[in-house]
Amino acid sequence: MNKHVVMALLILSAISALFAQGIQDSYHAEMQGDYPNALAAVEQLAAGDPDELFYTMRIAWLQYLSGDYHTARTTYAKALNKLDHLDAHLGILNCQLALGEWSAALGNSTQLIARYPGNPMLLGKAAYAAFMKKDHALAAQYYGDILALYPWDLDSRAYYVNNLYLSGKIAEARHEYTTLKKYAPQSQMVIDYQGILDK
Repeated sequence: MNKHVVMALLILSAISALFAQGIQDSYHAEMQGDYPNALAAVEQLAAGDPDELFYTMRIAWLQYLSGDYHTARTTYAKALNKLDHLDAHLGILNCQLALGEWSAALGNSTQLIARYPGNPMLLGKAAYAAFMKKDHALAAQYYGDILALYPWDLDSRAYYVNNLYLSGKIAEARHEYTTLKKYAPQSQMVIDYQGILDK
C-alpha cells in the first residue's frame, strides 16, 4: 500500500479516536452533573465541525441542564434552522416552560400538536402550560387526550382529576378519582382529594 495512503488512514483514525474520546468525555461529565465540562467537550468538537446538527443539539441540551434557558433556546433555534425536527421544537418548548412563558408555551405546543397529533409529550406540555395559566378546563382536555391514548397513565389521570375538579366538573372528577383510587391508591392526588371526592 502506498505510504501516503497509510499515513492518511492513520491520521483519519487518530482524528476519529479524538472525536470519540471527546464525546465520551462530554457524556461522562454530564453523568457526573459536571455540565460546564460536558459543554466544553462538545463545544470543542463543534468548533471543528460547526455544521454538525448533533453537536448543536447537544450544546443546547447541556445549556438547558445548566439552567441557561435563554441561550439554550437560541441554540435550539439554530438547530431548527439546520433541520426542522421535533427534538428542536421540544427543546424550545422546554425552555419556554422553564422560563415561565406559559402563553408562548401553550401557543407553541398547540401549533406543534397540529403538526404531530397524538404526541404525548406535546399534549403533556400543553396541559402543564394551560394549568399554569389557570385554564383548568383546557388542561383537563389535554390530559383527557393523553388518557384516550394511554388509559393506564396514572400520573396523567391524577392531573386529569385535579384539573376537572378545579374547572368545576365535579361529577367527572369524582368518576376519574374513583378509577385513580382503584389503581393507584398511593397517588398524592388520591390523598389530597380523599376528603373531597369520596363523598
